[in-house]
Amino acid sequence: MTTPAHSTRTVNLEGAARAAIAGGAPLALLIDLGMPGYAAFAMFAGFTAIFGATEPYRQRAVTTGVAGALQAACMLAGIGVALLGHPLWLQAIGLVVVLVVAVCTLTALQTIPAQPIFPVFAFVVSALVPLRPADVPTVLLIIVCSVAWAWLVAMSGVVLRRVIHPHAPHRLRPLGERKHRTLAVLRTRALRETVALNVVGSLVAGGVAEALPGLGHPYWAVIAVVSTLPALRQRHTLRRAWQRVVGTVGGTVVAVGILLLEPGVWWIVVIAVVGQFFAEIFVARHYAVTLLFLTPLALAVSWLSLPEAPQLLALDRIVQTVLGAVVSVALLLVGRAVERRRGRPLGATSAVPTI
Repeated sequence: MTTPAHSTRTVNLEGAARAAIAGGAPLALLIDLGMPGYAAFAMFAGFTAIFGATEPYRQRAVTTGVAGALQAACMLAGIGVALLGHPLWLQAIGLVVVLVVAVCTLTALQTIPAQPIFPVFAFVVSALVPLRPADVPTVLLIIVCSVAWAWLVAMSGVVLRRVIHPHAPHRLRPLGERKHRTLAVLRTRALRETVALNVVGSLVAGGVAEALPGLGHPYWAVIAVVSTLPALRQRHTLRRAWQRVVGTVGGTVVAVGILLLEPGVWWIVVIAVVGQFFAEIFVARHYAVTLLFLTPLALAVSWLSLPEAPQLLALDRIVQTVLGAVVSVALLLVGRAVERRRGRPLGATSAVPTI
C-alpha cells in the first residue's frame, strides 16, 4: 500500500494556525475584559509559539520554554525601564543587554527565527508603554499566562499526532531531526562578531533615528537592523534589506488605511489573527510578502497600547525602517571588506559552516 505524500499546504497551515491561536486568544480575552492597553504584552508572549516549530516535541518543549522565558524577561526589563521614566541612556543599556542575551540564547538553541527581532521588539515597546506601579501585578499575570498558553499551543501537536497520525499520517507534516546543540558555540569568535554587528548596528540606527527632527519611534530603526542582519549561520544579503523596506512600506499603507477607518477593538483582534496566520504562511517563501501581513499586525496591536495619529505612525514607520535598512547595508559593505582582507566570512568559523 502506498503512503500518501505529505501535504506542503498542511505544513504551512499547521504552524500558521498555532501562531494565530497563541497570540489571538489572549488578545481576545483582554479585549473582552476591557483591557486593550495591555494588548502588546499578549502579542509579544504569543510569539513564543513560533520558536521550535519544526523540532521533535521533546526538544521543542525546551526551545519554546526558553524562548517564552526570554520573551517574558525582555518585557519585564522594558517595564522596569518604563517605570523609571524610560530615560534614553537606560533604554540603550537595556537594548545592549537584550541583544547579547538574545543572540547568544537563540544561537545556542539554533532556533528559527534566528535573529533577535522578537526579544528586541518585546523590550523596546514594553519600555514605552505607560504603566503605573499598581499595574505591574496585572501585567505580570498577563505575561505569565500568555506565555504559558503559547507554550501549550506550541506543544498541542503531540495530542493531534496521537489522535490523527495513526489514521492519516500524511495529514501532518514530518518533524525535523533532533538538533545537536552545544554551548561551545558561545565561546567562538564568530558569535562575538555576530553580537557586535547587532549591537553596533542597533545603537547607530537608534542614535541617528533619535536625532532626526520631527520623527518618533526610533526603535523601528533598531527593529529593521536586527531583522535584516545575519544570524551566525547566515550570510547578509542586500535582498533581505530591500525586501524589508518594500514589505514594510506596503504593510504600513495597509495598516494606515485600516486605522483611518477607526476600527473597533474586535476588528483589531481579527487583523492580528489574520496577520499572524498569513505571515507564517509566507515567511519561508517571501520576506516582503510576510511583512505585508506582519506590519499591520504590529502597528494595529501597538496602537491599542499606544494610540496616536495613523498618518504620523506611517511616516515614522517608513522613514525609520529605511534608516535601519541603510545602516544594515552599510554594515554589510564594511563586513564584506573585512572578509576580503582576512579571507573568511564575517561571523562564521570553520566549525560553524556558513549557509
